Amino acid sequence: MVDASSLFLHVLAAIGIVGGGIVQVLAGVRVRAADTGRDIAMWARFTRSAGVLIVGSAVVSLMTGGHLAGAVWGGDAGGFANPFITLGLAGLLVLAPVGPMVGGTRLRRLADEADAVGDGTAPPALRARSSAATLWGPVHSLVGVGIGLVALMVYKPSWFTGVLVLLVTFVAGWIVGAALASRASPRS
Repeated sequence: MVDASSLFLHVLAAIGIVGGGIVQVLAGVRVRAADTGRDIAMWARFTRSAGVLIVGSAVVSLMTGGHLAGAVWGGDAGGFANPFITLGLAGLLVLAPVGPMVGGTRLRRLADEADAVGDGTAPPALRARSSAATLWGPVHSLVGVGIGLVALMVYKPSWFTGVLVLLVTFVAGWIVGAALASRASPRS
């Protein structure tokens, strides 16, 4: 029962990571479309608020993954000798935080800067920062790496394939975010 419940929570945590990333991606559409400082600040803060779900899910994933690594996949040369366990941990600790740390920091700065504008029309420089590839690439990378982590859980690939899966999904998420940012519709 403990192992089944841990697996359930582990999968639920993966859903939380991907779901939180999707909330950020969708809210990003509103950030890029906002015209006033107040709206940019409001949507930037809303985008960052999904970070609580993401961090909470990552903590649950680490706890349940640690249990499953030892109790279910441990034993003779098990646990961290399994590529999907070690790579999943590395992806969760190294790649997953990039979006929230880099993108979240930029969103916080954007919101603070937009507050200074208030209800007035956002100046072109602020609008450009709200649609910057350097902001949205990292934010979208979280969805990519989340998908990569789920692929590791399901397919349990070799070391080489596992590294490739994580890197390709992370980079693909980043590229999609940067491309969407560059295609942001011009505001009047």
